[in-house]
Amino acid sequence: MRLSERINRKNTGKTICSAGSIRTSADRRVAAQEVNGTRQLSVVAPAGVAYIPKAREDAVVLSNGNEQLCIGVKMPAGERELKPGEVMLFSTGTSYIHLTADGRINICGEVYINGVRQEAE
Repeated sequence: MRLSERINRKNTGKTICSAGSIRTSADRRVAAQEVNGTRQLSVVAPAGVAYIPKAREDAVVLSNGNEQLCIGVKMPAGERELKPGEVMLFSTGTSYIHLTADGRINICGEVYINGVRQEAE
């Protein structure tokens, strides 16, 4: 049984978790098509992380009773390969920061520290 079905069953049929698709996005708000229609959603992320999902990404929509929230988007299979325990922060371009399971930190893109571009060694 899917987790969303179990959550919904315990809440007397009131949908609190569903899948959706991002229709439009702007500063910290997105419009998503989900099972209960198109809604304006606030984007929620872990502390210290900010992101705006792209249009047409698959999203997880959660209701906290007062509003609908976009709590994440599905990463397409094969787009960014990670091993268990690894973390990658990336943009829609080619830049990323990859913390590897073996202790390396890989940075790809132009690096600026306090506004000053750093040259590769």
